[in-house]
Amino acid sequence: MKISRRRAFAAASSTAMLAVAGSVPFLRTQSHAQSQGKTMTTSDTLGADARRAMIDIFRKKDPTAVDRYFGEPFKQHDPDLADGLAGMKSFAAEIANSPAADITIYRTLVDGDFVLLHSRYQGVGRHSSAIAFDLFRFEKGKIVEHWGGQEQEAPPNQSGRTQVDGATEVLAREKTDENRKLVRTFRETVMVALHFERIEEFIEDAHYAQHSSQIGDGIARLRDRIASVAKEGGQLYLTPRRYVAEGNFVLVLSEGDLPSGPTALYDLFRVENGKIVEHWDVLTPIPPRDQWKNPNGPF
Repeated sequence: MKISRRRAFAAASSTAMLAVAGSVPFLRTQSHAQSQGKTMTTSDTLGADARRAMIDIFRKKDPTAVDRYFGEPFKQHDPDLADGLAGMKSFAAEIANSPAADITIYRTLVDGDFVLLHSRYQGVGRHSSAIAFDLFRFEKGKIVEHWGGQEQEAPPNQSGRTQVDGATEVLAREKTDENRKLVRTFRETVMVALHFERIEEFIEDAHYAQHSSQIGDGIARLRDRIASVAKEGGQLYLTPRRYVAEGNFVLVLSEGDLPSGPTALYDLFRVENGKIVEHWDVLTPIPPRDQWKNPNGPF
């Protein structure tokens, strides 16, 4: 089936630049807690706890980490994992029995009670090495909800960039809401309303670093990708589900109907001087409903 130029643009942009996250802004908590003799904000504490939980499970192979970091009732949104603490304990036990299992965490965003980790998994599941986004919701200091997406690690793209390299430092936290609004407007204007002619209002072409495995830097390469998708045919419908932001980083979690089928899209953008200048993504196929291991859905 052939697709229109507008839909082709959307499909290419999705596979190359789009990301994941929710519909209401989260407020950054400013209260303080003491940790290891150092004053930390609640946000710092939540980010550190999320990282420790994943490192204890993946690197230390310690299933008891579930009891320390996760709370009841626990809600699982990854369709490949069973619900509740029992599901998490089963997953942690599986990791403990995987000698090659490990994790490297590259980016941490904290948005109110939500923590996002951008990581590489190794020696886990069907992929020898996978790129992952994990989104956790905390309540009373415990993780009570999880969303996750993974895809197999790919070689460097046309510009020599990997799916995890690039900027990592969270800056300009005072601009969190401003940057969230910019990315939300970009998503709704360009990718939902399909006003592709306005893309340069949101993306800084001269400095746009692309980490998606299927495309290189800059808008010109994006347009080349669009042309190739138009020849292949396909379809795309995107529904943004959640926006998570801290400072110069904004994640968008979207539900997508792509040429390859139903997909959860995790797109992470970095903003600088009011323009999008860097992008990472993970596109995770959504299995048929009768194959889900929990009833909660991926969004």
